[in-house]
Amino acid sequence: YPPPRRWIVENQSIWDLWSYQINCAPQPDVRISRKSMFMVDTAKLDYDVGPDESAIFEDENGKLVAMVISDFCKCKKVLHWVNEIVLLNVALEKNEDAGSIVICGWSAGLRSRTHLDLARNLESKHKLSPSQKGELQYKSASVFALFWNLVKSLGPSVVVADLEDLVKGNNLYRMDTAIANGGKQQTYTIDVDGGVPVTFHNAELAPPSGVFARNYARAVHFERQPHDWSASWTTFRDNSKGDMGGHFYLASYGIRIQGASNKVVFWKPGDWHGTSLPNLSPAEKGGPLLQSGMAIVMSPRLPKAFDDFHKGKITRAQLIV
Repeated sequence: YPPPRRWIVENQSIWDLWSYQINCAPQPDVRISRKSMFMVDTAKLDYDVGPDESAIFEDENGKLVAMVISDFCKCKKVLHWVNEIVLLNVALEKNEDAGSIVICGWSAGLRSRTHLDLARNLESKHKLSPSQKGELQYKSASVFALFWNLVKSLGPSVVVADLEDLVKGNNLYRMDTAIANGGKQQTYTIDVDGGVPVTFHNAELAPPSGVFARNYARAVHFERQPHDWSASWTTFRDNSKGDMGGHFYLASYGIRIQGASNKVVFWKPGDWHGTSLPNLSPAEKGGPLLQSGMAIVMSPRLPKAFDDFHKGKITRAQLIV
């Protein structure tokens, strides 16, 4: 609960705001079937995690199914910088769902043509110079490196082991932009105090890819990814206007995780999950910001793309463009 393949709605105002968009408006991707709306009854949830709560959920056998950590990054100035990088990226949106989402890191390219490269979100709308693109890619990879190292320190060991096994077992590159853009590898830099950079050398960087998102919502679904576990970090949430929707649901277990700044969720993409529609106009892309964040997730096609590269089916020239 809520049921699969439905858009989650939490109040009548949101229902009225989104009804035409969900039921009648042209779809950005006609290959994706239209999903109907569902008004959730929170009394039917098995558990409702509040904005400031942390939680650990286990199944009947004592195995972890989800974990929530509030106040994840203790340095608020670093958190603010992370969110700035998130928002710089989501100006380049992907539109199948509500809000905006972009890929960061290594991409397997189009389904019709496997092509291993850094995700090209900067190519279409923004006329950035090669140095500007390289700088943003480095900052984005640095944000993910910070997230990954916090996950290793604070997150469940089963999540870390799952992602590490995938990377090492498939000889995947980490999210190291120096591989494609030059510079010193295994290095990332964070902003700790409004412009004071701290650089980490010989560091363990993040798994190959992830996403940045802004005001993002998606109907209840599951995903076939090459890893069992994912991690998401809400880097900003505006809770000053009451319940605005945009909450995360683990429908397989009847759990709602209410949105809040600096909250991290560990969950299994193979379980039914979704994010409720926000109380924002469907037409907004650069308007009011309800929430933004990032997640460590990978395409199921990525290990095959790396395997093709290591076997010489994808050339070095194709890798670095």
